[in-house]
Amino acid sequence: MRLIKAVLLLSSAMTVMAGAVISPALPEISRHFSADNANVLTKLILTMPALTIALCAPLAGHLSDLFGRKKLLVYSLFLYGLSGFSGFFLDDLFLLLASRAVLGISVGGIMSAATALVGDLFSGNERAEFIGLQSGFMYIGGIVLVLLGGFLAEISWKAPFLAYLSAFAVFILAIIGLSKPNHGSNSSEMVDLEKSLRVPYLAVGLIYLLVFLLMIFYYMVLVQLPFILQDRFGVGSAVTGLAISVSAFAGSLSSLSYPLIKRRLSYKLIYVLGFVFVSAGYVLIGNSFGFVVILAGLALAGFGNGMLMPNGSFWLMEVAPEHIRGKAVGGFTGMIFLGQFLSPILMAPFVSLFSLNGAFLVSALFLATVAISIAMLPMSRIVSSRLSGSLDKNNVR
Repeated sequence: MRLIKAVLLLSSAMTVMAGAVISPALPEISRHFSADNANVLTKLILTMPALTIALCAPLAGHLSDLFGRKKLLVYSLFLYGLSGFSGFFLDDLFLLLASRAVLGISVGGIMSAATALVGDLFSGNERAEFIGLQSGFMYIGGIVLVLLGGFLAEISWKAPFLAYLSAFAVFILAIIGLSKPNHGSNSSEMVDLEKSLRVPYLAVGLIYLLVFLLMIFYYMVLVQLPFILQDRFGVGSAVTGLAISVSAFAGSLSSLSYPLIKRRLSYKLIYVLGFVFVSAGYVLIGNSFGFVVILAGLALAGFGNGMLMPNGSFWLMEVAPEHIRGKAVGGFTGMIFLGQFLSPILMAPFVSLFSLNGAFLVSALFLATVAISIAMLPMSRIVSSRLSGSLDKNNVR
């Protein structure tokens, strides 16, 4: 079981690395391709994988239900290493974007399979603890990878692509140690009951919507912040990576604390507090009174994000019947990365109208509105229990 947990955690880190390790190099990549007048396109190098993940993850989740999680995870890890590392050799912007698109297909498979495996292997408090650990590990991985990307970007804008070679080590571990979850342990009556359960589509839809919005604004830190730091404060890629890692570190603290938070707060209240933290952080970043103030804003926003991500994942595991869990997780993964892909596109008009700093302030206002809206939602009407006693309705109000 320890090796299986290690594979799941390392696979989760691969999904973070898809964007984090490249983020500090964005200004250098933009300057390298400046002759192509492709400022927006260079930002899509970071978010292009998100488009293909959004398109392919629901299909990947369905395939994991049909053919098994292990096969999907192993094949996806191999494709991830191959497509990610190929960026080291490419010096054409459009070929680079194409390789990033293929990378996205692999990430969709990895995340759908790994998350569904968590739902298959764990339940109850153990599931909450592992999801919190998984989210915390992803944030800690984000710290290491952003720092690594910053230092590698000081050598060359191509150097960060070498980090994708690590996927082949996880690929080997998955082949050796990953065993198929034992679905046969459930009685035939329980399996039939699972298949007859009604899926609470309103709850699933709300989970999808909130993670979509979260990702649009979360990715502002990775896509827009490097330009604020380098234009306003003149810092290099290494310091930019260090600054972004502050947000990831704060997120790891709240994610690792999620089991404790969940025992005391409802899903609804965690969402409200999480969006309030992110909004407050973006107010500090948008005002940019100084480098230290920006770091404080990053810490606040990161702490809020660290609460929100495991909250959506855990809630989805609670409401999705096992026989459609892969499909449900695939849709969740798709919404995460659709938000990431659309982030620079949707933010571009606000950056043009209000500047980079103004875009963060407008985002803070919108996020505060989201928090207020969630607080007013009648959650007991949205959530319906799949099994009598399987969900405590007082826990979601």
